[in-house]
Amino acid sequence: MKPQLFIFAACLLSLPVASATADDHTQVTYNEVSVHDPSIVASGKYYYVFGSHLGAARSTDLLNWKTFGGGETAYCSLFAKPSGLRTGYANAYSEHAVKKVTNYKGESVTFGNFDAHNWQSTGSTIQGNQWAPDVIYNKKTGKWMMYMSVNGDHWCSSIVCLTSKYVDGPYIYQGPVVFSGFQGSYDHNGFTRTDDWTHTDLAVATGVTALPARYNVGSRWGTYWPNCIDPCVFYGEDGNLYMTYGSWSGGIWEIRLDESTGLRDYTHTYAYQVNGKNATPGAANANTTSDPYFGKKIAGGYYVSGEGSYVKHIGNYYYLFMSYGGLNPNAGYVMRVFRSDSPEGPFTDGKGTPAVYSSYQLNYGNNSATNRGMKLMGAYGSWGAMTTGERAQGHNSAYVDDNGNAFVVYHTKFDNGTYGHQVRVHQLFVNSEGWLVAAPFRFTGLQTTTTQVATQRIYTADKLVGTYKVLIHPYKQNCAYNDNVSASYSKANEQKPHTVTLNADGTISGDMTGKWALTQEGTSYITLSLNGREYNGVTIRQNMDYYADVPAVCITAVSQTGVPAWLYKEETSTGIQSVRVDHNTTDGKIYNLLGQVVDSHYQGVVIVNGKKVLRR
Repeated sequence: MKPQLFIFAACLLSLPVASATADDHTQVTYNEVSVHDPSIVASGKYYYVFGSHLGAARSTDLLNWKTFGGGETAYCSLFAKPSGLRTGYANAYSEHAVKKVTNYKGESVTFGNFDAHNWQSTGSTIQGNQWAPDVIYNKKTGKWMMYMSVNGDHWCSSIVCLTSKYVDGPYIYQGPVVFSGFQGSYDHNGFTRTDDWTHTDLAVATGVTALPARYNVGSRWGTYWPNCIDPCVFYGEDGNLYMTYGSWSGGIWEIRLDESTGLRDYTHTYAYQVNGKNATPGAANANTTSDPYFGKKIAGGYYVSGEGSYVKHIGNYYYLFMSYGGLNPNAGYVMRVFRSDSPEGPFTDGKGTPAVYSSYQLNYGNNSATNRGMKLMGAYGSWGAMTTGERAQGHNSAYVDDNGNAFVVYHTKFDNGTYGHQVRVHQLFVNSEGWLVAAPFRFTGLQTTTTQVATQRIYTADKLVGTYKVLIHPYKQNCAYNDNVSASYSKANEQKPHTVTLNADGTISGDMTGKWALTQEGTSYITLSLNGREYNGVTIRQNMDYYADVPAVCITAVSQTGVPAWLYKEETSTGIQSVRVDHNTTDGKIYNLLGQVVDSHYQGVVIVNGKKVLRR
């Protein structure tokens, strides 16, 4: 779920850098940034990420980030009133610019003033409850649109639309897009619970004159209906504008937007459906799959974990990204992927399993009852030159450049016993079966393109022969939930790499056994069998984490059941082979290439007595 108690300000962090000597390899410099729930856009020479609690940062290379906007402080510069006058975030949602809309009948009607802060339940504040904004360029209006979650207790939340001439603001509140929690059970900041639905756009969307019985569910709202948070707005290949939203509560839903205003397209109506079939609206039904107000359910339901939906068209499919599990570093937060050939679904995984649930099932952690969705990655450490393991990667966005190269952008937490988080970027590739696979190392610059994978054999079979580190990201990763992370923190739930050899005869030996083969002549597609499980993936060239000049032969693949596998070996042409190989050196302190002292069991390139040594 969302970080209500732990509010993180956006800040820059620099990784330590080892002392350089003449024969050292060139290390990549990262300026890290903490932006929770990052949504990425690009404009001009910059990439921008926007996140919860008004975190925002920009970069020219996806490596070095700089914050802007001021966050949730008195210096926040992201907002303005409809008059154009700059305003702080506390007053940004009280007056909206759109005064007329076209209703469900196609009639022009007055759009009353909806104060998003007042809609929150009594006691809820704007500060700390501005969650997961999504920013997109509106092709029709020529403006940037920000869709902000204004979260409130008791599901009294809303998603609002703001626009700006400039991607970095200031943004002006246009109006609400969708509300949740209207049921007459909880007082709001600006009015009492009586007829609270009249303070929403329910009548504009559906024409009702009284609250329908299906919404009058009290404390069980989340069993049936969404919490209006976590928007993702995207253009379909059909030219229409869509928004997905929701969370564990009631699942993930989708509505169509009006490109001319950025608000809801009220003329696009939805039938009431249960299990995909038209039905007569009555009492609330957890199997509702389409609703006149909330739109179409595309994932989740029954309080099954899942939030941070993000839909991106890559190649031939619309991919639905979701984050399952608890948000804590120890709580199994993980990215899953479904796909569809339609922007409205249905979305399914490699087994054909739908993203929508028909009953409650635990869907993450070691005791999960269902393995659903294609996993992108899980908690891991000791990978490449890493000294700090990643945990709880998720709430991602995705970006596709003008040449079709795709990237996943997410926040990760770490195995250092804190709640700290940073933005990470990995390149994405599409395997021969049309499923996304993430590059094994974080992005350090474009080494392999999407076009190359589909049209070139980057590595011939003889170049792939050799010994690799392999990391499997299993579904059922042990994630023992513990709120007190700093007091009790174990690395036991991280995956550790194994060692395998891809042999010239097409067999695999070592810690895991099986077979491998390149497929589809003139491409970089590969299949592997590891301990009886089949993987379909691609071969790519990447620089290892933290290096600018240590290329590695990499393989990234995923099984039909959704389990990813990463493999890498260092290229022999990097000069690494020229360093001294050491198995037992204990004389003097041992440093990794980040300048950190490591123990005698550390494997990889280290500095001992000022000399570079490869420890095996």
